[in-house]
Order: sequence, then structure tokens, then C-alpha cells
Amino acid sequence: MKLIIIIFSLLGLVACGHSSQSEEQTTINHSNPKDQTLSTIIPDPEIEPFNASISVPNQINSNEEFVVKATLENLSDNDLTILHASRVFYFSIKDTNGKLVNTFVMAEVGKYRPFQGKGMISEQYIYKLENPGVYEVSATAKFTVGEGDNTKDFEIETNKASFEVIPLN
Repeated sequence: MKLIIIIFSLLGLVACGHSSQSEEQTTINHSNPKDQTLSTIIPDPEIEPFNASISVPNQINSNEEFVVKATLENLSDNDLTILHASRVFYFSIKDTNGKLVNTFVMAEVGKYRPFQGKGMISEQYIYKLENPGVYEVSATAKFTVGEGDNTKDFEIETNKASFEVIPLN
């Protein structure tokens, strides 16, 4: 385990010296037109071993619950143990003016969780919006890898996905 921590620490130092201009952005669309999944910038697994994405339906009826799904992917082959709050993701929904419209509170309880190499962690957030309009949702995965004095904190942001809330007739 100490070897993995040392490797991640060295990779973190190497990452500081690399330019982010080599990163690419890709979009993944599912065949279901109601769902939209976009992937955030895909990092080089040697530099940043994680990727986060978010999906939300394109259209939602006002006053009806909908589900936002965020996924964190371990791009490395290494099995890890991560430490996080009661959930990994913090969700944010904003209106067209950039005003935050959701309140997202989470207990800061420390939870250890295994995270397999090439594995994924997915979480869902259920919410309801009353006012019609166009909104933007994103999430940030916040977690720590390592133990004792050899830890590294990560904040991996998803893409921003837009969706429309339509009035219920």
C-alpha cells in the first residue's frame, strides 16, 4: 500500500510540471435521446488517474422528481481505498443566470471505501424543480487517497450538463 501511495505522490509531482494543453475533451451520447451524458476532460492516466461524468434527462416536467447520475472512474489498474464524506459527489444545479437553485448538504463523516482499478463509483441525486427554464447541473467528487501522512486530496469535477424544465399542462 505504501508503494501505491509513493507512486501517486510522485505522479502528483510530475503532474505539476505538465501543461494541461494535452488534455482532450470528448462527448459521449447514449442512444436514448432523453438522456444526455457528457464526459469531462479525459486526463492522462499517468498524470490524473480519475475521470468524472454526469448525466441528466434533456427535458423534465416541472414539479416532478428527476435523477442526476454522476460517475467517478478509476483509470488506473491500481486498487485503492478512498476516504470521503457520507457521499463522494457534491451536486450543483444553476439557473440561466448562474444562480445556485439547489441546497446540497452532506454529513462530513469519513467513510473508507474500496475503489478497484478500472472500476467506477456512481451516485444518484434526486431533485425537483418548480420553475420552467433551462438549467445546468454539475458535480464534484471529493475524496482522499492514502493513509497517515501520505495522503492526497482530490476534487474531480464533472462536465456541466444542460437540461430544460417544461411547464406541466
